[in-house]
Amino acid sequence: MSLHFRNERPEPVQSRKCLLCTIVFCKERMSPVFSLPDKFSYLKDKIEATYRPTNILRYTPAQTKPWESKLGGVPYLTSIDNYPKDADGEPMMFLAQIDLSEMPPLPHFPEKGLLQFYIVNDEDYGYDLPCRVVYIEHFSTNEEELLTEHPYSEDMDEDVLPYEKECRIHFEQDIMPISSTNDSFDELIGDVTDKNDREELYSLLYSAESRMGGYPDFVQNPVESYESGEKGVLLLQLDCDDEAGLMFGDSGNCQFFISEEDLKQKDFSDVCYDWACC
Repeated sequence: MSLHFRNERPEPVQSRKCLLCTIVFCKERMSPVFSLPDKFSYLKDKIEATYRPTNILRYTPAQTKPWESKLGGVPYLTSIDNYPKDADGEPMMFLAQIDLSEMPPLPHFPEKGLLQFYIVNDEDYGYDLPCRVVYIEHFSTNEEELLTEHPYSEDMDEDVLPYEKECRIHFEQDIMPISSTNDSFDELIGDVTDKNDREELYSLLYSAESRMGGYPDFVQNPVESYESGEKGVLLLQLDCDDEAGLMFGDSGNCQFFISEEDLKQKDFSDVCYDWACC
């Protein structure tokens, strides 16, 4: 029996909100931020076996430099000709940029370069349409060589953008267990029959937050290519955040998934994008 109440996004039992977001990344944690109640101690080994490293994204509203990690703003561009277009030749919506050298390392992720995330610019946030993830391995920090204004800002409707503020992104390193919104969660807690206990575990193993790596939080149904292992790496999740005014639809989020082999090869040409809301 599944008790994935995906239309009701619970608050985590222990909040993961960071009060100090002015540093580039917090100290490395050697254990997850949640603790398992004693009554679930018989699940401890099973849950610990699912641990994955992850980097939680924190947002500080600010005007950013072209090469910095950011939500919104101006992407790193040496020419307007490099700006991604959709299948109809229209400029895509720029969501975020990550300077990988600022981020604590994750398995198989490049340790340097920029990752840029674009989706089709429409009221449906490019749902069921191809995204673009651009990897720039080498980049300049000479502003005279770069575009300092968004070349298609007039094409970006502020009422459509999923964020309200341009933000500097900072990173908080963490270790997390499997998400309660993943299909295999039911198998993990199969021995738990009490409805209240299952709901408590669902809240404890809750993977909200914007993040790279780790486990996704599926607001609705899990993405098939992720659950099958075909694209089993969470490249990026952008989730609701009050500081940035970030939200997809009604309390929704978006995810980008990639295969482990493509990630190892730094090949971002076949990334799966999905978003969902309550």
